[in-house]
Amino acid sequence: MQAFDVAIAGGGIIGSALAWELQRAERNVVLLDRQQPGQEASWAAAGILSPSFEVPDSVPLVPLARASLQLYPEFVAAVEHATGRATGFRQAASLQIFFGEGAQRECGALITAHRGAGLPTRAISADEVRGMEPALNPDVRAAALLPDEARIDPRLLSAAVLEAARNAGAEVRAGVEVTDLMIEGGRCVGVLAGSERIPAAHVVIAAGCFCGQMQAVARYAPTRPVRGQMMAFRSPGVNLSHIVNSDRGYLVPREDGRLLAGSTLEDAGFEKAVTPAGLQKILAAALEIAPGLATAPIIESWSGLRPDTPDHLPIIGPTDVEGLWISTGHFRNGILLAPISARVIRDWMDGNALPVSMTEFSPMRFSENTIKQPR
Repeated sequence: MQAFDVAIAGGGIIGSALAWELQRAERNVVLLDRQQPGQEASWAAAGILSPSFEVPDSVPLVPLARASLQLYPEFVAAVEHATGRATGFRQAASLQIFFGEGAQRECGALITAHRGAGLPTRAISADEVRGMEPALNPDVRAAALLPDEARIDPRLLSAAVLEAARNAGAEVRAGVEVTDLMIEGGRCVGVLAGSERIPAAHVVIAAGCFCGQMQAVARYAPTRPVRGQMMAFRSPGVNLSHIVNSDRGYLVPREDGRLLAGSTLEDAGFEKAVTPAGLQKILAAALEIAPGLATAPIIESWSGLRPDTPDHLPIIGPTDVEGLWISTGHFRNGILLAPISARVIRDWMDGNALPVSMTEFSPMRFSENTIKQPR
């Protein structure tokens, strides 16, 4: 029976990035996924790399998000060098546009909130934003520029990171569902996959929205699925160079000419489906942003299950069971937070100082027990 330094349950972008990070640090890693790795939330994501926030509850995430975005150029360069694969990474500002009589007030409130969190968002005039993006609705009344942002193709990235992990020596097993933990003397010493025992000195649970279904880890990772639907257009007549957000949806340009539109936030359990109501909502938002899409062909639609948590913040770090770690619950920010999530777990395991405070994201915040967190 082969023993590993680290067993990772979950082969999405979080688990794959961690497998690559740890394998490069000369730890012997096995990555286990209940289906084909990279085919759940990571595959369905839009690839918006933004440290900004939509609701006040997400403000604690800003330092972690900014730290991860700062890692991205190095992260992508290393992945692309290791695999020869492109990831569609591009550093480019995003736009937030506003409609209606309250547009100026809403824009001002957004800028005030962002600057209070240290983000350099600034107002631009409606004429300026339409000059930057002529395809936008002429009814735009106000706009904000979010300069420190980027975008990436999550499907390309997920495939590249998974290949990089394999090339570094990590063992990747598809169709292997972790069903329980191996606990001996109060320490986690591996995982069970049905009747198979997989020994490991450290176990990291990174199974996204499925973590909440694992009885042994549910008290640390009470995740639930939140469905998101999306669609893609191909429209030579509507060319965008920026991600464009409104209060109803967003449009994301891809390097291959596609234009992605999203998304929904639905409490639909584990039903991963595309619905007429969901697509109607996305389409209405997309047409409000760029009316020229009315005649564009829809070339694809899909849905994914985001891993949400009770406070909508990720769960990253050690538990009160020695050898058991959690990295999940990244909700709408899994692609963005992959580099920092991997770096933090590696540094924690190695006993190094962490690059950012992780107190807000402790797995122990959902438990009656407490754990002393390093800063």
